[in-house]
Amino acid sequence: MGIQEIWFLDKLLITNSGCGRVLLDVDQLTKILMNPPLQTDYCLLIPDMKRTLKFGLSLFLTGLILAIASQSLGLFESDFNLRILHTNDHHAHLDAITTNDTQLGGIAQRKTLVDRLKAENPTETLLLDAGDIFQGTLYFNQYLGQADLSFYNQMNYQAGTLGNHEFDRGQAILADFIKKAKFPLVSANIEVADNSPLKGLVKPWVILSVKGEKIGIFGLTAEETANLSSPGEGVTFTNSIASAKKAVGELKQQGINKIIGLTHIGFESDFNLAKNVDDVDIIIGGHSHTPLGSMPNAKQPYPVVTNTPNGKTVLVVTDWEWGKYLGDLKVKFNPKGEVISWEGLPHAIDHKIQPDGSFSKQLQAFSTPLDILRQTIIGKTSVLLEGSREQVRTQETNLGNLITDAILNKLRSDGAQIAILNSGAIRSSIPVGNISVSQVIEVLPFGNTIARLDLTGEQVKQALEHGVSQVELGEGRFPQVSGLRFIYDPKAPVGSRVLSISIIDQTGLEKPLNLTASYRVVTNSFMVNGGDGYEVMKAGKNQVDTGFLLMDVVMDYIKAQFNIKVKSGDRIIVKQSL
Repeated sequence: MGIQEIWFLDKLLITNSGCGRVLLDVDQLTKILMNPPLQTDYCLLIPDMKRTLKFGLSLFLTGLILAIASQSLGLFESDFNLRILHTNDHHAHLDAITTNDTQLGGIAQRKTLVDRLKAENPTETLLLDAGDIFQGTLYFNQYLGQADLSFYNQMNYQAGTLGNHEFDRGQAILADFIKKAKFPLVSANIEVADNSPLKGLVKPWVILSVKGEKIGIFGLTAEETANLSSPGEGVTFTNSIASAKKAVGELKQQGINKIIGLTHIGFESDFNLAKNVDDVDIIIGGHSHTPLGSMPNAKQPYPVVTNTPNGKTVLVVTDWEWGKYLGDLKVKFNPKGEVISWEGLPHAIDHKIQPDGSFSKQLQAFSTPLDILRQTIIGKTSVLLEGSREQVRTQETNLGNLITDAILNKLRSDGAQIAILNSGAIRSSIPVGNISVSQVIEVLPFGNTIARLDLTGEQVKQALEHGVSQVELGEGRFPQVSGLRFIYDPKAPVGSRVLSISIIDQTGLEKPLNLTASYRVVTNSFMVNGGDGYEVMKAGKNQVDTGFLLMDVVMDYIKAQFNIKVKSGDRIIVKQSL
């Protein structure tokens, strides 16, 4: 009769004198115990007890109970697989959009993809969002996030964090959003006063259960939200590193050994978080609109792999913007909760994905009232606002001044000093009379957001030199500006055309540009990524895509002014060579 030994260690080993050794897991052992071979005696060896217990077929039930009990006691803990689908910086983009001749995004297409991927691993998949669901299209102007929330609830998102734009319309609007969300919204670095509508609605962390395993998820929101949005009194944004350490500590006290940071602080800050906080396994980020892996213009892989201060592996991912892609990260943990392997494959949400029928019908219902909104009158102008191609690409125009004044005004509280905008972003004029929403959309049709960055005076000069380098060709790189005045010679050699630059502060005080000083610049998301050849912008520091839609910022500025009488002629001065 063959003798078999069953070893109860981290792994199970059955030894048969006639066939060698076979490594088993608990499920395989259970099958053997449920269907034992006939005429076989077994020995149960428990090495740490230093004894052998012999048993026959009559004791198989006892063996089965012992195997199951041992598993529950943690003697046979196995690796744990988790799949995370994630989005960030949705910015109310419910419709698909065209980017570089490719259609990407669309909430109905996202639903189809999420359902398909969830079906592959239904019990081990989380769906998460890293903030900025609010702000960016007319859907937000009309529904204040409730249209997006309807779809998010139906897709069964399981957790989200708060982005800075969730505060754009104040605390009451956000409180209503959170109350109606069927998933928790978390942020560990938000302190809420007792009299705030948000009191009790924002938790620092949440614990989710996946296949019986507890997953801790804490949130973080950009510390500069008070300057980038409109939270109002009663909300304070604290240090993200200190808040993360506190949240992780609390989760560990709950016995959680698998921890995810769901953050809206920007990719570089995510990396800094990983380097400074122990026991974080995965960081799902947003805010900086950073592409990774297979996403267009990505410079780093998906995921980015780094280590905590104590040397443990951390995976850092983010999912670009506007629902163009769906992040997909598969992670394996060992019994100690440590990341031991991973696979990342973000999915393009493109025309190959059939939109979900139910979502398409619902989206149409939300879309119809926007036609009325587009005809809404937001102001009036007593002068032609010049945006014709031949004018705006060769000289300063009053419409260029209006737009750059609007974006500079929006970020003055963030320390912005000057604004530079490529004229190619401006596509039409606005005639004398009432100004409608649809007219502003025609002027600024590209869906660009506004961004800010810090440039040295030398880099500002390089940007302006580039802007006037092809003025004779009428290229879209020609700059419209606010907060500065410059003189240039269009006939001078390229790179040496700008003769002088001065900075004009809010009081009208004019000072020469200091080439070694740092200036906070406002532009659009196209230019900050080097659009129209503005490579110098890519070298700027402290880059933040605010998420504010350029057309929305201009519309808000027009509403505030209402009677538009903007002039031109004193910001860009042409001096001809003799």
